[in-house]
Amino acid sequence: MIIGVSMRVDIHPARQERRDALDQHWLLLMAACGYTPLLLPNHWPAVHSLLHRLPPDGLLFTGGNSLVSCGGDAPERDAMENNLLQWAMTHRRPVLGVCRGMQLIQRHFQVSLQEVGGHVGHRHRLNVTSGCTFEALLRGLHSVNAYHRFGSYTSAPPLSVLATAEDGVVMAVAHQDLPIYGQMWHSEREQPFQEAELRFIRACLSEPATTARE
Repeated sequence: MIIGVSMRVDIHPARQERRDALDQHWLLLMAACGYTPLLLPNHWPAVHSLLHRLPPDGLLFTGGNSLVSCGGDAPERDAMENNLLQWAMTHRRPVLGVCRGMQLIQRHFQVSLQEVGGHVGHRHRLNVTSGCTFEALLRGLHSVNAYHRFGSYTSAPPLSVLATAEDGVVMAVAHQDLPIYGQMWHSEREQPFQEAELRFIRACLSEPATTARE
């Protein structure tokens, strides 16, 4: 499977450059899941053309950069990923958003985000919603890491809460009708990768497209 992978924006004022970048651990994570990564620049016209020439089987929205609404300075990334999410919804491609990626999905569906304490450099046990999508897989995660300053304590349709942390911060969500998922923990930062997390990622990104490729 080919998975389109979004990238962060690194800003270098001395060189007057805005660079698209990706931690190499993401590529190792994709390989561990058995996926071929397709790196997507933060330039929607280029990505839109690429989607027509080489449409991915699924999408991974990675971490890094705060959303502009949370004080971030990469509006081009917000715009590209929102367009990409709309494309995925139209073509029913599965999407997994990680940390900032989940926040982008939440904001796309009008979920309010706020600053949360105790979620940078801390591990959390998940309180899994009974009867939710992937309940058994999520219960297999003994604890997860956290590196985020913003989060939510509630959700709103069409996003359902899959799991929360001990303090009530939402840690995983799923769209009620489409294969769109979010997790706040960084699976790529676990060394070695946790097999339970790999199974969850594969489950989120395994739903095949039901529409013809454009």
